[in-house]
Amino acid sequence: MVLIGSVTFAAQAQDKAKDIAKRMTDTMTVRLSLSADQVPKVQSINEDFIGNASEVKNGGGGKLTKLKKLKAAGKDRNEALKGVLTDAQYKKFLEQQKENKEEAKARYKELKKGE
Repeated sequence: MVLIGSVTFAAQAQDKAKDIAKRMTDTMTVRLSLSADQVPKVQSINEDFIGNASEVKNGGGGKLTKLKKLKAAGKDRNEALKGVLTDAQYKKFLEQQKENKEEAKARYKELKKGE
């Protein structure tokens, strides 16, 4: 029974990761005007990234170790995307990534104020 539960949990986690990667790709398709040829490539890159991020999150190690691993996974994703996106798309992607980081920092500061 435990084996079946473990397999079911793993399948659910994989489905969730694919769903997250799909939503990321859908957003990127609109924001970056991806071509039909680029979409499956970007989808695959996003699935790999989400899978790696999930492994880091669920793996061992302290916060600093996990942060370093997540940054490395993000760097790998960006390098892979650089090979698929046009120069203009990649530049726009990096700009949006920077904006997302700034928004996340602002949300974090607001949460800290409330504590």
